[in-house]
Amino acid sequence: MRTTLQIEWMKVRNYRTFWILLAITIVSIPGFNYMFYDIFDNKFPKMRGKSIFGSPFAFPDVWQTVSWNAGGVLFLIPAILIITLTTNEFTYRTHRQNVIDGWSRGQFVGVKMLEILLLSIFTTLIVGLTALAFGRLGNKVPADVSIWQGSHFVAAYFVQMLAYSLIAFMMAMFIRRAGLAMGVFFVYLIIENIVVAVCRNRYHAVWVDYLPEEVTDLLIPQPYAKAIITQQGASRWESHVPVYLAVAAAYLLIFCIVSSRRFLKSDL
Repeated sequence: MRTTLQIEWMKVRNYRTFWILLAITIVSIPGFNYMFYDIFDNKFPKMRGKSIFGSPFAFPDVWQTVSWNAGGVLFLIPAILIITLTTNEFTYRTHRQNVIDGWSRGQFVGVKMLEILLLSIFTTLIVGLTALAFGRLGNKVPADVSIWQGSHFVAAYFVQMLAYSLIAFMMAMFIRRAGLAMGVFFVYLIIENIVVAVCRNRYHAVWVDYLPEEVTDLLIPQPYAKAIITQQGASRWESHVPVYLAVAAAYLLIFCIVSSRRFLKSDL
């Protein structure tokens, strides 16, 4: 596996698009959070020196706030990177050359999934460091609060990142063309959001909570509405988290199996 990773590194180390998208990912996570921090710190009215929405960028709430802000639209940048790197293999026939050089098909898929895992770990690390920075910036840590309280939301971000990345990878493995795969990926996300909104609001359907994108999104609730969420609502969400995690894990396994079988069974 070390040798295959070294070969993958040789493919991307001089690839400008890789470094540009990676740099955008690194900058956008703290940048996007700073935009929200500035809005809450300077734009909203305050009572007794504090925002009417509370202190979402102070410990312990900062973990949830930063993790939620780093999701959503910011997942699209790593997804574009994954689709680009994967489809390049088919465009330039490097996947075929790797197999000719002695790789098994399983090794090829495995190293691609390992790349996704490493990218997910890297972005999760950026989210964690961003949360720590904003937590320190937000205010002093209360005496009765640990700075790590609520840090499990960063782990939830990691699950989200994996889910979005594996969906993008699966699209790339099936379609094999960068532009079309990106288009299908974006359309899928839009359609799922529309289905969730319509079925939940109009028909009060519960099953939409367990769609691939939505079930991971529910692991990190919207952090800016805590003042209007009842204790009963918070308890209901906490009781559902193990189910959300189990369903998300099942989806991750399905994405890996489907993507692997696609490459193992298709013509080179």
